[in-house]
Amino acid sequence: MSKAEFDRNLLALLPPWYRDNLDYQQICSTEETAFDTLFGHVMSVTDNLFFQTMDEGAVRQWESVLSIIPNPLTETLEFRRARLINRINTRPPFTLRFLYQKLDELIAPNQWQVAMDYANHTLYVQSSAENQLYAIEIAYTMENIKPAHIVYINAPFLQTGLVLSEEIELFQQTFHYTLGSWGLGTLPFATDQSKGVIKMPETPSIQQQMLTDIAGFVAEDIAKVRINGVQLIADLLKLQNDHSVTVSYTISREQVEDITKLELLDRADRVLTSSAVYVPIASQTMVKHVIPVKEG
Repeated sequence: MSKAEFDRNLLALLPPWYRDNLDYQQICSTEETAFDTLFGHVMSVTDNLFFQTMDEGAVRQWESVLSIIPNPLTETLEFRRARLINRINTRPPFTLRFLYQKLDELIAPNQWQVAMDYANHTLYVQSSAENQLYAIEIAYTMENIKPAHIVYINAPFLQTGLVLSEEIELFQQTFHYTLGSWGLGTLPFATDQSKGVIKMPETPSIQQQMLTDIAGFVAEDIAKVRINGVQLIADLLKLQNDHSVTVSYTISREQVEDITKLELLDRADRVLTSSAVYVPIASQTMVKHVIPVKEG
């Protein structure tokens, strides 16, 4: 039932000779306000029957039932509703398909990747660092559904990149003097006049070898990572795949509890990239920086 379906015009229900009476007009106006309040309470009760539309009070009651301690400073009401739905719906049997469904619900479809290292009994869940608000809930879900011998590792990644383009412009050089008649300081000896662009940046021209060479330089230039402006990590795994560079490293909760800033540095500690993120570290976490080099 919507407000459009709730007829609150009480004065129109009275006989015509009452409608022009000021006392009845005031009485109906007061009653209409009371009916609006009643309608709001009725709709609130209806909304609170469903996790998707619960208000903050109903969400708080369910969190108490499920022993969840919320953090209103960092958790939105939408996230808290999604967490309740996840906890209620986590029931066996547990399969990879069930895990994929959960990741779609918690993160979003096509916004995550799952990699299973069967030889080392390790399961990696990769998602963008911007989606890490759900990392703790995913960790909770994994601990409840994965086999005991499987190790779960959260693997947030950051994707930045280098975009190159080439423009070719044609110039004509004009000489202002002839031999023996040069007036020193009057005019420049020659000027370059543009004749227009003969190759636009949008037209592809950069060859794959150049992109690969630049990617190699990028991989060589990156020497360490700085976390939250303080913690340095020099043990990096750098992989170059043609014209793309991937930098990986692991972080434990003993090193840091939350990541709010990630910086890639060169050997002189100069900042190459800087990213503001939020990644809670509940267990061992692998972070990846993906840096593609392309023409655009």
